[in-house]
Amino acid sequence: MNSRERFKRAINHQEPDRVPIDVGGDFHNGLHEVAYGKLLQLLEEQDEIKIYDYMQHLAVVKESVLRRLHGDTRYVFAGAAEGYQRVVAPDTSWFDEWGVKRKTVGFYDESVGTPLADCTYEKIKNYRLPDPRDKNRFKGLNERAKRLYEDTEYAVIGGNAASLFFLTSEIIGYQEYMEKILTETKMIETLIDRVLEWQMDFFGCYLDEIGEYTEMIWMGDDWGTQRSPLMSPALFREIFIPRYKQFTQFIKKRADVKIALHSCGSIYWALGDLADAGIDVLHPLQGDAVGFEDPYKLKKEYGSDLVLYSNLRNQSVIPHGTVEEVIEEVKFKIGALAPGGGYIMSGGHNIQADVPPENILAMIDTTIKYGNYPIKTV
Repeated sequence: MNSRERFKRAINHQEPDRVPIDVGGDFHNGLHEVAYGKLLQLLEEQDEIKIYDYMQHLAVVKESVLRRLHGDTRYVFAGAAEGYQRVVAPDTSWFDEWGVKRKTVGFYDESVGTPLADCTYEKIKNYRLPDPRDKNRFKGLNERAKRLYEDTEYAVIGGNAASLFFLTSEIIGYQEYMEKILTETKMIETLIDRVLEWQMDFFGCYLDEIGEYTEMIWMGDDWGTQRSPLMSPALFREIFIPRYKQFTQFIKKRADVKIALHSCGSIYWALGDLADAGIDVLHPLQGDAVGFEDPYKLKKEYGSDLVLYSNLRNQSVIPHGTVEEVIEEVKFKIGALAPGGGYIMSGGHNIQADVPPENILAMIDTTIKYGNYPIKTV
């Protein structure tokens, strides 16, 4: 069974030959440049480290390393609009396409300025979004997707880094946004609707280029803290779930793809809502967050509705555990979540700077050893 067949069976809740692995390619399963540099040293590989996600400092992983990591996916991303250039100031700050000012803070580039601070209806009305249909975004995508589909056996994946909540909160500024979503709800909804329209315009063009070759597309929003929802579940269901439904219905009319949502944090409370909204795949089911401690419960309650990604304890065991502890963690999650299909292994969000390369290889090699069907981890 090749990678594409393996991945397709998993996302259709069928058992493949082994658990698929997604690593090193996108905005949610990538490698931080520091982790990648250490991995190169361990593997005695040479590479000029290039960044494809400047906010999260994710590195372009060379093909030989992707093969060593047994990655079953390859990604096809859209580009920036024509005329946009990332210009870095001496203090490391720069502006993204949306007008959000970012600056290097530790291992990441954080938001330090927003275009709609002190937000008003008038500002939202006059705010100029980048052009979602700009032809430069999609230049060469059809050829790249077709080449991957016809000349390789990998699952071809697409998507976008952010969707509705994260992006709109970045444009206004998080604290102000969280206050005004309560005090001036309709104003915030106006911006959300503008961004939703942008996303559908963008994905319409994007899927015209890659849709016939693609198995799955990503969207991303974070809905949980370590222990609880980021906002009232009632507000989440009132504002965002209907718009998610609108988005997923649009996507599925345009292409025969599964829709994956990335959301960090404690979001067990939202899983049923997200499945009802048309989300097919959920990531990363953060193993150290409240609610995700019991993978058997997760599989029993949601394994038939959602494809489950990772659930590894990526804040504790993966970065700070021994190789032996990583092996036991991976075996435990495979044993609980993989039977019957519908499970994909990844690092549990991007592999961060503090993850030792030995632990990365332990995660991968344990999946290869114990992820074969029928699942036997003892």
